[in-house]
Amino acid sequence: MVEEKIIINVGSRNPVKIEAVREIISEYPFLNPFDLNSLEVSSEISEQPRGIEEIIKGAENRARNSFMICDYSIGLESGLFQIPYFKFVGIAVCSIYDGGNFHYGFSEGFAVPPKLAKLINEEGLDLSQAAKKAGMTASNKIGYEKGIINILTNGRFVRADQIKSSLQMALISLENPDLYR
Repeated sequence: MVEEKIIINVGSRNPVKIEAVREIISEYPFLNPFDLNSLEVSSEISEQPRGIEEIIKGAENRARNSFMICDYSIGLESGLFQIPYFKFVGIAVCSIYDGGNFHYGFSEGFAVPPKLAKLINEEGLDLSQAAKKAGMTASNKIGYEKGIINILTNGRFVRADQIKSSLQMALISLENPDLYR
């Protein structure tokens, strides 16, 4: 007997996001076996999301816009929001869409260095552009690599870790539906 595969779409072509999703989904028996598809979809928000509402909206839009011929779709969005004492905190938000409901997860956050926050605020740069201009990286798209978090932690933490934790947090309500009705 051939087991039917669960179809999961990810609203991104970013290889860091795709591999993080593949790794985490493989750890959840209720989602296995699975086929994972990567779709280029619009987040319908700014290139550098600012504010928790915009970050969540981007994750929702990516999940909704990639829900085509699948059981679940996943939207992942990283962005910055302000809190007291820091200019910006960087987080990742995951939204899993099942065709009727969204399931949300949030990663751990990190304080964006003041030098980068100033470039983002004053010059309208995104985090990758600010990191490059500040001389922290030669990469134009650090989010497609190990991320600024890798530089800030001296290699102890990578962007994929944030993506994985946001996905794991979103899977809590999907795995425990009786607790989230």
